[in-house]
Amino acid sequence: MLTSLFLLSTRFDDLNRQLFERTKQITEQVATTSEYAIVFSDQNMMYRILQNALSNHDINSVQLFNSEQKIIAELGSAPTQNNMTFTEESHIIEYDDHLESMSAIYYANNSLDGIFNAQTDLFNPTNQRNLIGWVKIEANKSAIKIAKYQYASLIIFSLVLLNILTILGAYHFSSHLTQPINKLAMALNKLVKGQFSAAKLTKLPPEYAELQKDLLDLTERLEHHHEELIIGIEQSTEDIRRSMDSMEEKSAQLHIANREAMESNRLKSQFLANISHEVRTPLNAILGYTKTLQKDIVDPQQRLYVDTIEQSTNSLLAIIGDILDFSKIEAGKLNLENNHFNLKALVDDVYQILSVNLLTKEKQIDLVPEFCADIPEWFVGDSTRIRQILTNLIGNAIKFTHQGSVRTKVSIASQTSQEITLSFQIIDTGIGIPEHKIHRLFKPFSQVDTSTTRQFGGTGLGLVITKKLVEQMKGKIEVSSDPSIGSTFRFTITLKKSNKTSQYKQKLDRRVLLLEPSTTYKNYLTAYLDSIGVHYVACSDIEQIISTLNKQHDAIDAVLLSVTPDDQNTTEARELIAYCAQQYAIPSIMMVQPPGQIAHYPDLKSLCSDILLKPISQDRLYQALLHINKAPIELLSQKALPSANHEHLKNLKILAVDDSPVNLQLLNHWLTPAGVKVSTAYSGRQAVDMAIHEKFDLIFMDIQMPEMDGMETTQQLRQLKHYKNTPIIALTAHALGSEQQQILASGMNAYLTKPIDEELLFTTIETWRNNTKTFQDQVDDKLINIFDLDKALAVVDGKADIAKEMFDMLADSLDAEKKLIQHHLEKQDTEKLIEVVHRIHGASKYTGTINIARHAGFLETHLKELGLEDADGVAEDFIEAIEELLNHRQLIPWPQSVNPTR
Repeated sequence: MLTSLFLLSTRFDDLNRQLFERTKQITEQVATTSEYAIVFSDQNMMYRILQNALSNHDINSVQLFNSEQKIIAELGSAPTQNNMTFTEESHIIEYDDHLESMSAIYYANNSLDGIFNAQTDLFNPTNQRNLIGWVKIEANKSAIKIAKYQYASLIIFSLVLLNILTILGAYHFSSHLTQPINKLAMALNKLVKGQFSAAKLTKLPPEYAELQKDLLDLTERLEHHHEELIIGIEQSTEDIRRSMDSMEEKSAQLHIANREAMESNRLKSQFLANISHEVRTPLNAILGYTKTLQKDIVDPQQRLYVDTIEQSTNSLLAIIGDILDFSKIEAGKLNLENNHFNLKALVDDVYQILSVNLLTKEKQIDLVPEFCADIPEWFVGDSTRIRQILTNLIGNAIKFTHQGSVRTKVSIASQTSQEITLSFQIIDTGIGIPEHKIHRLFKPFSQVDTSTTRQFGGTGLGLVITKKLVEQMKGKIEVSSDPSIGSTFRFTITLKKSNKTSQYKQKLDRRVLLLEPSTTYKNYLTAYLDSIGVHYVACSDIEQIISTLNKQHDAIDAVLLSVTPDDQNTTEARELIAYCAQQYAIPSIMMVQPPGQIAHYPDLKSLCSDILLKPISQDRLYQALLHINKAPIELLSQKALPSANHEHLKNLKILAVDDSPVNLQLLNHWLTPAGVKVSTAYSGRQAVDMAIHEKFDLIFMDIQMPEMDGMETTQQLRQLKHYKNTPIIALTAHALGSEQQQILASGMNAYLTKPIDEELLFTTIETWRNNTKTFQDQVDDKLINIFDLDKALAVVDGKADIAKEMFDMLADSLDAEKKLIQHHLEKQDTEKLIEVVHRIHGASKYTGTINIARHAGFLETHLKELGLEDADGVAEDFIEAIEELLNHRQLIPWPQSVNPTR
C-alpha cells in the first residue's frame, strides 16, 4: 500500500508538472512568434500562430491582446475566467479544471537607431524592447485527470491482485501447518467421548512422532482408568439401589406424615374460622343491643348493669382476638398491610379509648403523649397492628399504675430516603416488675405471678403478640423496671415514608386562662399552647381565675378548665363557666377527666364553647381554640348534625341476608329509624329469589349459612343482570386473611367483621352508596400492579386453560420458595439465593405476574452485582410482592373457558 501511494503521488506530480511545462512552453512560443504579426497587424499570420498552438490537445483557447489590453485575435472555446491580470512578467494560474497562462509580448527594434541607442545605453537594456501585447492560453486538465484515473485503477488492481495471491498463499501454508493440530484435536475429542480405539488410529506426520507416542500412552492410561471407573460405578449403583429402597420407604412415611400435618393445619384453620363465627355471631347481637339499650336507659343502676355487659363482651372479644392472632402467628399467616395513617391521631385514639375503659374515680393518672418536633405525622404501614401494639403496652401500663402518669415518648431512631425507624417508650409510675421475673413477660400464656393474674386478669398472650408484631415490622422490644419507680417498655418499628403532608396550622393569636391541677399534664398542655402561639396564664385554683378575670377580662379570649368526675368539682365548674359567660361573655372549654363522659354533663353543653375528653387530642384542642369566637349553641348544633342526620339515606333499599334472626332484627333496629327500607332473607336461596323480583341498592350478606353460603349466593346474584355491580357487603365473623380473600373473590365488594359497630355500618353504607365503579373496575384496581391477565394470555396465544395451569404451578410453589429465600438469607448463601430468585424470575415472565417479575429482576441484579450487601430491603420487597400475589390470587378474573376443576 505504501508503494502504491508512492507511485500514485509520483505519477500525479509528473503529470501536473508536464502540463505546466507544456502550457508555459506553448505560451512563450506563441508570444515569440506573434511579435511581428502584431507589429504589422498581420491577421492571417496571427490566426496561423493561434491555430498551430490550438492544435495541441491540452489547449482550450488562445487569445492575443494589444498594448491597450484589447483582444485582437482568439481561437478555441470561450475562456472560463474573464478577470485577467496584465503584468509584464509571465505567470500561470491553476484552477480546478484548467490552467491559465499569460505572457507579455515585446518588440525588439533592430534598426540603426536602435543599435546606436543600444550602444550608447549599454547599461539600460530594457529600453531595447517595447511591450506590444499579451498572449493568454487556457489549458484543459481533463486529459491528465483521465490519465490519473487510469493509472490509479491500474495500481489498485495490482494491489488487490497481489493481496488475493498473498491471502491464498497464506491460507494454503496455514492449512498445511494446522492439519496435524486438527488431527490431534480430533483425537483428544474422541478421548473425551471415550472412543479410545478411534483415538489410537490417529496418524500424525513424522515431525510429530514424539507427540504421537505420548498420545498413545495417554489413550491407554485413560482406557484403563475408564474400565476401573465403570466397575466402581456399577458397584456404587448397586449400593445406591439398595439405599433407595430404604429411602423410598422412609419417603412414603414422610409423605404420609406431611399430609397428616397439612390436614391438621387445615383443620386447625377451619376450627379457628368456625370458632370465630360461632363466638362472634352471638357477641354481635349482645354488643349491638347493649349499645341500643344504653341510649334509652335512665336508671343509674340499670345503666351500670348494661355498661358491665358491654365491658365484659369487649373483654371477651379481646380474648378471642388474642387467641386468633396468636394462632395466626404460630401458623405464619399473620400478614401486615400497608396504608397511609396519621401516627399522632392514632396515639390519641388509643389513649382516648383506654382512658374511658380503664380509668376510674379512684384511679386518676395522667396520660401524656410526647412527640419529638422532627417527627412527621403521616406514615405508611399497618395502622391496625400498630394500634394493637400500643393498646397492649399502654393498656398494661394503665392497669398496673394506680397514681402518677403513663407517658408515651416517640422519636426517630434512624431514617433513609424511603423508611423511618421510630423509637417508642411507654413509661409508667406503676408497681413495677421484679428483675428476676421480667423473662416471663414474653412467654405464651404466662404472667409475672398468679396473684397478678387473679387481680388483673388476661390471657398472657398480649405481650407475646406484641413482640411478634414488632419483630415483623423489623424492630425489637425490651423492658426495664424498678418496683419503686415503675416500668419502661421500649420498642422500635420501621415504617415507610408517606407522601401525604399535614395541613399547615397557623399560629393562634389567643390568650387563655388555664386551670389544670396536675403538674405533668399542665406541662404537656402549656408546651403545646406555646407551639401554636397561644398565650396563657396558668392558675392554681378557681379563686385565682376569678381574680385574673376581674383584672384582665378584656385581654382574655377563653378559659381552659379541667373537670374531675366528682360532684363538688362539677358544681364549681358549672358556676365558674356561668360566671365567665354571664359576667364577661368569655367562653369556656371544658376538659373532662375520665371516667366522666361528655354525656354526663348535659347542663354544661349549652354553656361551654367545647367539651374535650382527656387525654386531650392536640388537633381537637386546636380546633376548639380556633372556633372559640363562635356562639356555643351554634357550635353544638354544627357538631350534632353529622352523626345523627341520615335524611339522605331515606328510601334506600337494602337487603340483609343472615340465618340469625337476632342479627337481622338488630340491623332493622339501626337502619329503619334512618328511613332505610330493609328487606330480610334467612337463606341464600331466599335472597336470590327476592333479588329476581325486586331491585335493591345494597346487600348485606352473611357468609356461613345452611344449604347455600354467602359466597355461593353472591356468585348467583352476580349472574343476574341488575346485580352485576350492586354493592354486596359481607357481614362475617371470619377473621382469617385467606377467607377474607375468598370472600372478595366470590364477588363481594367489602366485608365487615362481627360484632358490627352502628357508626361503622352507616359509614360503609355512605361509602358504597356513592360508589360509581363497577365490580370489575374494583378488581382491576387491586390487580393493576400485581397481575397482568392480557400478558399471561398473550404468552400462550390466548389459551386460558394453559395460562391458568402455568400460573397455578408458579403460585403453588411460591410459599415454599419464599421460605427458601428466607432460609438462604439467614445462612448468607448468595449462590443458592440467586438460583431460587432466578427460577422465580424466569417463571414469572410467562405467567403475567408483573410485580413479582419486576422485584425478582431487582433482587437478582443486586445479588449478582453487590452480593448480600444491603440486600435485606430488596429481598423484603420481593417477599412482599410474593405475599401480595398470594393474597389476591383468587381475585384474578380468568376467562370462563378455563376448566374450574383443573
